[in-house]
Amino acid sequence: MKLLTAQQTKDWDAYTLLHEPISSFELMERAATKCVVEITTILHKQPFINKVVICCGPGNNGGDGLVIARLLFKQEWSVTVLLFTQGVATTSDFDINCKRLPEGIAVIEITSEDDIPMFSNQQLVVDALFGSGLNRAPDGLFATVVDLINESEAYVVAIDIPSGLPAEVNDVEEIQNRSIIKANNTFTFQVPKKSFMHAECAAYTGSVTILDIGLHPNFLPTQPAQDFYISNEMVKSIFHPRSTFSHKGTFGHALMVAGSYGKMGAAILSSKAALRMGCGLLTAYVPKVGYTIMQTALPEAMLLTDDEVFELRNFPQTQTFSAVGVGPGIGRNEYTEKGLLSFLKQLHQPLVLDADALNCIALEIKMNPEFSFPRNCVLTPHPKEFDRLTGHCNTSFERLQKQRVFAQRHQIVVVLKGAHTSIAMPDGKTYFNSSGNPLLATAGSGDVLTGIITSLLAQQYSCEESAIMGVYLHGLCADLWKEQGNETMIASDIIEMIPQALHRLLN
Repeated sequence: MKLLTAQQTKDWDAYTLLHEPISSFELMERAATKCVVEITTILHKQPFINKVVICCGPGNNGGDGLVIARLLFKQEWSVTVLLFTQGVATTSDFDINCKRLPEGIAVIEITSEDDIPMFSNQQLVVDALFGSGLNRAPDGLFATVVDLINESEAYVVAIDIPSGLPAEVNDVEEIQNRSIIKANNTFTFQVPKKSFMHAECAAYTGSVTILDIGLHPNFLPTQPAQDFYISNEMVKSIFHPRSTFSHKGTFGHALMVAGSYGKMGAAILSSKAALRMGCGLLTAYVPKVGYTIMQTALPEAMLLTDDEVFELRNFPQTQTFSAVGVGPGIGRNEYTEKGLLSFLKQLHQPLVLDADALNCIALEIKMNPEFSFPRNCVLTPHPKEFDRLTGHCNTSFERLQKQRVFAQRHQIVVVLKGAHTSIAMPDGKTYFNSSGNPLLATAGSGDVLTGIITSLLAQQYSCEESAIMGVYLHGLCADLWKEQGNETMIASDIIEMIPQALHRLLN
């Protein structure tokens, strides 16, 4: 799914109206109907709310709010509409829907701050002031009502985008010192906004729900885009069905270089995840201290050991392997670092670098800025590991820009883990993940992701495909675990959910 600019979204509306037998008025009705389904679900779950207050601006976002008011009133909810249209031209669809409001709805025209009623925790406030087309900070009465809503204890839902939040944000300064609605829920139309991908904007959007309002499907493929939102359909199109006559050799032989004294759990988790993800064979390369541990914990894996007891120093030959994963739990011993750098020079297989492998490489990059990664390489850092590679970043906006530059400069895939894990490609494109939840914030979660992506590489998926599919399935495991009513999770739970995640993906 492509992430669009505000102008492209506006053009999509226009394209739909031109190529379908539907009017802008009817499209507004369709969008508002979808919003009402979500709003009534919230109202039924929040029994202390006894009134809906809908704040409508003069444009089509305000028109959406007016339709929502009419539909909620029809369902016998108590509805009040606040019109912020004084001295501002309104759209024709706004005017039509304003006239269609039933007499039982209280309508208050706001001409001054004194006209704005108090908001309370017994109200659900619908923000329909501005849509994604706003390219400036709210001012005057608009800024005042935004601030009053934010200061209240009302439950707030935003239609399409929280008023005051730009659809595209490239720097944190663009959202500082301006009035922006802080919503509990945002119901956005067709595709998420680019700004929703950043942690700094989450305080304004709350929980985001994407509503399919039936915009014409032929428009999206024609639009240029560098940013994408990973969907189930995208990942399903990548998946390779298994042939009836396939065998374990068909699905590759993965090598997992992992573990050190006290960190053998990382080797177990990454290796088990790789096997569960479907590679035909897996060999783990660990220090001697891990031999009994690995053979006992994971009988499905083959094992090679380093000459050293407690850490890795020598690293194995790789000619017989289809893909290699390096890093989980290997530590930062100076001999491990030297051995790793030598090991990387002889690698020709697709490769995943994670955890301490990245920390070792970060030290090398500081001394040797011309350091180069092997070809067909996927990096999976969390933000602190990434900052060690590229330098400290103050915001997610700065980190995303560095991620893109780093991926293009080194011609590698960089998976930057987070709420919407971003995957920067060598060609400049960036993919943001749609699956997952905070349950993934647990020890060993990243080791599992390393195993999953390494397994996919061994099965002859490309680096780009492996990163997209691996990240999505990893998040989907957490979503399915949460669906079962669980509020906590350990990394082993992610591994156990992989078969269910694949089943959900394909069915």
